[in-house]
Formats: sequence, C-alpha cells, structure tokens
Amino acid sequence: MAEALRLAARIPRRPWPNPPVGALVVRDHQVVGRGAHHGAGADHAEVIALREAGPRALGATLYCTLEPCNHRGRTPPCAPLVASSGITRLVVGVADPNPAVCGGGLARVREAGVEVHSGVMREDALELIWPFVVTRAFERPFVLLKTATSLDGFFAPHHQGAPPGEPTFLTGPAARQDVHRLRRWCDIVVVGERTMQADHPRLDGRMVPEGDSCPGAEPLPAYVDTDLSLQQAWAKPHWVFAGARRASATQQHGIERLEGTVVLCQELDGHVAPASLVAEFQRRGGHCLMVEGGPTLAAAFLRANVVDRWVSYVAPIVLGAGVTWPGWPAAADRSDVGPTTGEPASRSSYHLTRSHAVGPDLKSVFDRQSFPETVARLSDPHAGSR
Repeated sequence: MAEALRLAARIPRRPWPNPPVGALVVRDHQVVGRGAHHGAGADHAEVIALREAGPRALGATLYCTLEPCNHRGRTPPCAPLVASSGITRLVVGVADPNPAVCGGGLARVREAGVEVHSGVMREDALELIWPFVVTRAFERPFVLLKTATSLDGFFAPHHQGAPPGEPTFLTGPAARQDVHRLRRWCDIVVVGERTMQADHPRLDGRMVPEGDSCPGAEPLPAYVDTDLSLQQAWAKPHWVFAGARRASATQQHGIERLEGTVVLCQELDGHVAPASLVAEFQRRGGHCLMVEGGPTLAAAFLRANVVDRWVSYVAPIVLGAGVTWPGWPAAADRSDVGPTTGEPASRSSYHLTRSHAVGPDLKSVFDRQSFPETVARLSDPHAGSR
C-alpha cells in the first residue's frame, strides 16, 4: 500500500478535478502490475495495473489507494473489471468519499468472491485525496493557507537587514522543503503585495528532490494588488488579482507586458475580496489554491471563512517585535485572542489534524472538516478485516 501511495503521488501533473490514485498487482510476493491515475479522461490506476499484469493477475492481490469506482463517469466503472480480473484479494486504503456510491465498488468485488480488506494505511490514503474529499469532488476550490511565524507570533522582524527582494526565512530548510512540496499539489500560489515587494518570491517547488512523492508540475505564481500600483512581476506567466473598481486599463496593460494576467475581483473595504478571488479562480478552471505571504492576506482569508486547511509553521525563536497580525492586542491577557496568532480565538471552527517537528520547527495542520471523523467514515464498516 505504501508503494501504491507513492505511485499515486509521483505523477507529472496534478490530476484535479479527479483524485490521485495508485494501484499495484502482487503475485507470489512480486509486483506484476503498476498503475497511477493521471487525470480526468485517463485510465484509472487499477485498470492500468491489471492491464500490465495480464494473466498474472490470476490469484494475485490488488492494492488500491481508493475504492474501485462502481459508477460510470468519463470512463467505465472499475469494480466490474476488478471483480472479473482473477484476483483473489483486494486491499484498499479508503472507500469512495461520495456518500451515494461509498462501498458500492467493494460490495461488487465481494459478490464475486474476492476477499476484501479496507482501511489499510487509511490516514495516508485520505491525506492523498483530501482536497477532493473536502470540496465534494471540487464543487468549489480547495483553499490552503500556509503561515510561518516565530514563537511569539511574528512573521518577520521590522528591519530585516536584507536588501529588497531578498527573502528572510524564519524556518529552516526542512520546513521550506515541506512548503515547496505543498505548492506542487496546488494550481496557484498567492501572496500579498507587501510580500511581493519585500521578497519577490519565486513560489515554486524547486526544493523538492527529484522523484519525491508529489507531482512534477510547478504551480502558477500570483499576487494580490488591488490598485495595480506595484507594477513588479516575474519574467514568466503569472496572475495578478486586482480590484475591478481601482485597476486602470493602463496599469493592466503594464502587467500584461510582463507576462501577467490581470484577474479583476470584487472589492471589500478597499481591498480584493477573498471570496471573489476564489470565485474568479474557480471560473478560470482552478481547483487548489494556496495562500502564502504575510499576516494581512492570511487574516483576510481567515475572516472570509474560505480557508479549508491551515498549515502553520512555528520557528523556535522569539523576535519580540516585527511584522505581525493586524489588530495585535495591546493587553497581553486578552482572553479572546489566540496566544500565538493575535487573531480572535476561533479554534472551534478548525480541528487539529496533526502536529509534529519538521527539522527544528513545529508544523501544525488545522482542518475545517474533521480529518479523524472522515477517516472513520471512509473505513469500510463491512470489510473482512482492517
């Protein structure tokens, strides 16, 4: 199953709006078929693996990260093929997240006399398809927020000491590599105007080692500039989210000459409205959006209630002063403010999914939808074993 998960993740590009899926056919302790799904309209992972195995599938075990589908979409259902393939055992990570079909594929395979085991490496299998699950097959985009702060909640010192355009990092190389891996799963990575001006970040996945368990395609870089006053961009295709009322045609042409695409959004209190930004991203075919940068943009997205997952990196340093959340309280004993965020305490709206060390730094993942409850729901209750 671990190898099937790696197969699912090591793909040329993101498979959205379909979930990533990997499959292996094993006979006599030898892998005789491998498959990974590459996107909408392409063959499913189990179809590829069984085709490669051919007659060697007889009496074999099929490992699949996701329950074989039992409904017709762009391709025929996989469960009938699996059931008639000659395998004697099916091992699955998680069941289909669609409530209307959850367990249907497993039932079809069992009816053919195949032994079925479900829930194997279920947390890893769910993590792989989490954006697909949370958005109900991308009825809307998945929004990932990443922040990096000091122990006392600062994003950067006031006086960085570095020349403009030279980023200053709070976290270590391991955490930064982890962020680059997250970027590879997203269609676009967005920062704010101030971050763009101060750091001119590349917003790519260059630190991901070759052959790592993530897609090979880079995300599209983007930044938010309501009035298009920055007129600074990358020498490569990118997006700039601007306010429909404040961005002039002349400024838009300036961005376009720098290989940029201006995306006009509705405004809220004189700034690009996060909900409108997400809607425009979806209208242009986007599925996964990652928000990076500073506290102003992060706070705006949190207040707009559009963030599905918040990944927080905390460096083991105390800055004492610097760039921090807007509205940082004057009194240290405010009970309605989180101890390290400065934002109104609203932990009940997010669930702590996991927290662990990444190098010297602490990574915490918060999800709006409960990850453990979803794992339990997608672990097939009718499986013969776990």
